[in-house]
Amino acid sequence: MIKFLLPVFIYLLFLVSFAYFFVMAFYFLLLSAITFFEEKRRVMELDAEDFTTLYSSSFTLPVSVIIPAHNEEEWITDSVKAALNLKYPEFEVIVVDDGSTDNTLKQLDSLLKLKPFDMPFAEYLRCGRIREIFKSQAYPNVTVISKDGGCKKAGAVNAALNISRFKYVCVIDADTIVEPDALIKVMAHAQKDPENIIGIGAYFGLVNGLKIKDGQITKWSFSHNPIVASQNIEYMRSLVVMRTAWSKFNVMPIIAGGFGIWRRDIFFELGGYSPEYSSEDLEFTFRVHDYFLEKNDKKYKVLMLPYIASWTEGPSNIASFIRQRNRWQRVTNETVWHYKHMIFNLRYRTFGFFVLPYFLFYEVSGVFIEVASIAFLVWGITVQVVDIRVFLAFFSFMVLTNTISSLLAIFIFTRDQKVFSMKNIIYFIVLSFLEFFWYKWIATIAKILGTLGWSKGIKTYDQYVRAAR
Repeated sequence: MIKFLLPVFIYLLFLVSFAYFFVMAFYFLLLSAITFFEEKRRVMELDAEDFTTLYSSSFTLPVSVIIPAHNEEEWITDSVKAALNLKYPEFEVIVVDDGSTDNTLKQLDSLLKLKPFDMPFAEYLRCGRIREIFKSQAYPNVTVISKDGGCKKAGAVNAALNISRFKYVCVIDADTIVEPDALIKVMAHAQKDPENIIGIGAYFGLVNGLKIKDGQITKWSFSHNPIVASQNIEYMRSLVVMRTAWSKFNVMPIIAGGFGIWRRDIFFELGGYSPEYSSEDLEFTFRVHDYFLEKNDKKYKVLMLPYIASWTEGPSNIASFIRQRNRWQRVTNETVWHYKHMIFNLRYRTFGFFVLPYFLFYEVSGVFIEVASIAFLVWGITVQVVDIRVFLAFFSFMVLTNTISSLLAIFIFTRDQKVFSMKNIIYFIVLSFLEFFWYKWIATIAKILGTLGWSKGIKTYDQYVRAAR
């Protein structure tokens, strides 16, 4: 009986695995087709925008730019200078030194000429103990908060929100070089519908390899380190293809912490970022959708724009990459588990039927399905119930779908965004054919470790070691 059932069992596993990969490939192709037209439409909108009027108008919405920093002495000066170089009519910059044990605060003092400032404020959002608040004597629109650590990046951002003044806030990481025109490009959309546009994300690439001076990019020399270049390809797939398509249907699942804009009152309405998760951005975006869809509000909008807003440092070695993606996987599992009530729930419309199932079946469960699929097929070959040609055909299908998804993302991004040289693009194309054989499985290891960490209740905010500049 067992000898008879074994081939049937293996065959059923093969069908399930093939169906899974086929559905995921179709899902990505569908999103790619949507983004192909949506990205072009957004670029045409950008070309038609009257930024001169927007910049000179007294009605342009002011923005609070928030930069949380923990042990960022290598980057904080350039990051703050880049923010100060923003071409925008009115904005304030709030830097939060979140319990740093290095020279982050000294670097800020050297740049900004800090002076203690007695600023009364109400702690509406949980942020941890504030040590001192400073005002810059060199730049009147800059405030620095020194606080104890312990509440992760969420607490640092919440501390800045408690003293922020403007209707919209822009959160960027402390290792980020923001483009001078990023704010005015993105806020042009909020300006048109400030009552309904509550969140906006935009593309950010990897700064690794670029030459930076005084917060400005002086040489576009992208890193050829394969782990960095492969992340650039992944960012194109995720930030441009998938999120732009999701945005078209107002189901954008994450305004990423590298560069993201939110309406300030939404933070206060929903209690700010939560330090109870391994990371803050994914969970908060889910919380926003949950809140508004529960109210049956059909007018709110969370957008993703395919414009290059900033450049942030990515892990430059395998150990740092695994450390980062381990945390990303933990917060994905935490968030999907917490908001599982939304999955296939009619009340949550497209978000519950189009986005959350993707997170459940690919981001959470996918890594185990992929590993199990190959393992069972290899086992089937070993016990001689699977033809080697079947295995090779299935394996080739996996490689092909991964490669096509990367090539589509590269084409869509580089069609209108002229930042990569032809040499860079050719390198990305070559890596697209190779990444399945190494990069994908390094990411798989990180996801497995992250899932194990989640199952153990680990919620630390692990910061990988920065590369020397």
